Amino acid sequence: MVSEDGNVTAEAHIADVKTLPKNWPDGITYLTDHTYSAAVTDDQRTALCRTLSADATWTQVPDTAIQVPTPLLEICIIANESHPANGQRGIFATRHLIPDSFICLYMGHVHINSMSDQDPNSDYDLSLDRDIGLSVDAARSGNESRHANDYRGIAKRPNAEFRDCYVKVPCTKRAAGSKWERRVAIFVLPAGKAGKRKAGIQAGEEVLVNYGKGYWEGRKTLASFRKDDAMLKIAKLALGE
Repeated sequence: MVSEDGNVTAEAHIADVKTLPKNWPDGITYLTDHTYSAAVTDDQRTALCRTLSADATWTQVPDTAIQVPTPLLEICIIANESHPANGQRGIFATRHLIPDSFICLYMGHVHINSMSDQDPNSDYDLSLDRDIGLSVDAARSGNESRHANDYRGIAKRPNAEFRDCYVKVPCTKRAAGSKWERRVAIFVLPAGKAGKRKAGIQAGEEVLVNYGKGYWEGRKTLASFRKDDAMLKIAKLALGE
C-alpha cells in the first residue's frame, strides 16, 4: 500500500516469506523494513531523506546488499553458562565478513521520542534520528539484528558496530521510483590504522556490538529495584562482576 506522500505504508513491510530465519522467536513479527507509528508525521518522514553536510559521507547501501532473510547470519540459541545471554539468542556469521562491510539493517517499529509513543520496558529501542525525534524499536517486530549481543562478558572487544547509513526505499513521487532514506545498520568494524581488526569476522563467530557500559549499569539498577535475579545475573556478567 502507498500513502498520499508516496511512501510505502507499514503493511507492505511485514515479511511475507515462506521460511523465517532458523530459531526465529515465536510471537515476534519478522520485517523486511521498518513499520511506522501513526504519530510519525509526514515532515519527519521527509526529513529522514535529507542529506546534511554532517552525514554526506554516510554509506549508501546498494539494493543488492539487502537480502531477506540475510544469508550472512544465522540465529543461534546460546548454550553456555558463562555467556551473559545463555539460553537466549545471538547472531553468528555464516561466512567470513571483511572489515568495514555491511551486515544487515536494524529493523523495527519507528516511533516518536515521546512516552506516549514508546515502550518503557523495551530492551530493543535504538535512536534513529535525535534531531527529528525518532527511534526504532525491535521489541515486537524486527529482523536478525535484534539478536546482536553486547561484547561484554563474551569477548575483549566488539567486532561490529551500529552505524548510520542510507538505503533506497520506494517512492512513487520520485521519477526514479525510489529515494535514499536514513537507516541504522550493523557493519563489521574497520581494520583500524594499526590493522588490529584486519581479520574481520570469521565464519561461525558471534557478531558482537557495543551497547555502552551505561546500558548494563542501568539494567543492574533496574534489576535490583525489581528484585529480578535473572536480569541482575546477566548485567553483572556483562560488567565482569
